Amino acid sequence: MQGITVEEWRFARILKKNGLIAKSGRTGKRRLPKPTEEQYIEENLVKDKFYVKVPNMLWCSDISELICRNGKLYVCRVIYVATRRMVDWAIERHQRQTIVQDVFFMAVGRNPNRLSGAVYHSERGCQYTARQTKEIVEKYKFRKSMSRPGTPSDNQPIESFWQMLEREMPDIRHLPFEEARPALVEYIKLYYNATRLNSGIGYLFPNDFFTAFSVHNN
Repeated sequence: MQGITVEEWRFARILKKNGLIAKSGRTGKRRLPKPTEEQYIEENLVKDKFYVKVPNMLWCSDISELICRNGKLYVCRVIYVATRRMVDWAIERHQRQTIVQDVFFMAVGRNPNRLSGAVYHSERGCQYTARQTKEIVEKYKFRKSMSRPGTPSDNQPIESFWQMLEREMPDIRHLPFEEARPALVEYIKLYYNATRLNSGIGYLFPNDFFTAFSVHNN
């Protein structure tokens, strides 16, 4: 079978006559890389997180990914290390930096009286290294602390909670997002904070320990 040479103009005319359009391939247009936000990395300021016993002296935060029936959900939370309470969190379908900032604002609003030199510790995810997150944390007079690369144990309190949740919470993979979210809230508020004994605070409930601690200090 021999090939037939046809000029481009003739081929274009035949296509036009029959109402056809040639299918183009890749245009070869180079895609410009998306600008990367500068990261603001901090050192790990507190070597033994569980040693901190002063309320509001150390907050630990991170983001966890869970699977529900119709996709993924992300839980951002702050744990008050001295009392082990988990009071402020957000559960969303995204993990943009706003989820971190929103939870931080909740915690600040709930705890207006904070000691000078308090530490806000987190992992090194882009949500925590973002410029706006750094500015917000510094605005409220916190010292920013971050785990070392590949060392999740630097964020022990929050990692311990995460492991506990994976072991003890009922499976939510069969639940849609609208049902998975309240199931998580119920675990944190009604079980972890209120009815689960915590060895780090003398086998008390975080809510009870927080109340007793507050009354003692007043």
